[in-house]
Amino acid sequence: MRRVTETGKKTLTIPNHKQLDTGTCRAILRPASQYISLSELSKYFYD
Repeated sequence: MRRVTETGKKTLTIPNHKQLDTGTCRAILRPASQYISLSELSKYFYD
């Protein structure tokens, strides 16, 4: 996922695996939450 702003490009890499380690999920969630609310993201990260 890439976001282009006035200050430059921000890239968020999301692995395409069936299962991800907990640390990998946290590493994805942290930067993604800067652009998408946690309430919206939580349905993809938590059961």
